[in-house]
Amino acid sequence: MRARLRRLLRALLLPETVKFRLLRHLAAVLVLGAVGGTALLVSYDTVHRVPAELQARSVPAVQDAVAFRKALGEADNQVHRSYVDGLMDTVGPGERYKQQSGAARQALSRLSDRQIEGDDGRRVVEVLNVLHDAYQDAVNEAAAYYRGEENLPMREEKLHEAETVLRREVTGILPRLEELQHDQLATIEDETDVTAAEKAGWIVALTALSLLALVLLLAWRLLWRSCGRLFSGWLAVALVLVGVLAVLPLAATYDTQHKLDAVHTALVRVDGTDEQNAIDDEAENVRESIASTSAATRALPWLAAGCGLAVVCAAGGLLWRLYDDYGRD
Repeated sequence: MRARLRRLLRALLLPETVKFRLLRHLAAVLVLGAVGGTALLVSYDTVHRVPAELQARSVPAVQDAVAFRKALGEADNQVHRSYVDGLMDTVGPGERYKQQSGAARQALSRLSDRQIEGDDGRRVVEVLNVLHDAYQDAVNEAAAYYRGEENLPMREEKLHEAETVLRREVTGILPRLEELQHDQLATIEDETDVTAAEKAGWIVALTALSLLALVLLLAWRLLWRSCGRLFSGWLAVALVLVGVLAVLPLAATYDTQHKLDAVHTALVRVDGTDEQNAIDDEAENVRESIASTSAATRALPWLAAGCGLAVVCAAGGLLWRLYDDYGRD
């Protein structure tokens, strides 16, 4: 009795006529097309938004931190050179010190606007500004107020004070700057890394597209065996588009992700050197890597159009067969 009831319910709810099987295929096409297309577009856009974000804030933040450190280091070296050469009484810390100190101030000002660590980073930059002022005051006092042999101990004390402000463990300018740079690189690594959510999005997209291709093949087989339709141009175009959508966006995303990893590696190298030639070379590598992703980024509208066209062709082919063969039923 139960078996007979199950057969009756199945016949009412899931009739095995060709028409209703085509309708089920149509429903599956619409659902899988919507799920696969949405997941594909979101996953693709998530990765390809990153290069522009890096170019706008993250890369300049790292470069400004390096520029500040390099200019401040050169200014400090000039102070010591002027002191060792006995030029403090005549030219003070020197014109080059003033140039490098000004360059450090400009880099720190830019870093204040571009740092990517939020409120914590803003507080660190504010402290760096205060410490840099203290460093400059100590150097200027050593050069301007303590001249001659009789004031040599006070000059040395002021220069030692400047050195302490610059290099004091944990609370000095350079240790605080190093911590900020470390945090910024960690943030960039998070930005350029593939998250679990992104991997899940790609799995959903590729699974849905694979199932969509399977449904299209099953629908084609049904049309061939039950309706005598050996070839369907609509379904053929849809299958080709689904195959392209499953391969090309993934390949483009893999290439973009590889370039994002290269950007992170180059920024780590920039952060770890004060050699101007090395900094320039790595900065050029960063610019080239980011610029080379622009074509893939601009492809997003075409990708959306391809998703829509694939669903339209698949659904259109099935609807046309339903209308042409069963429209009078």
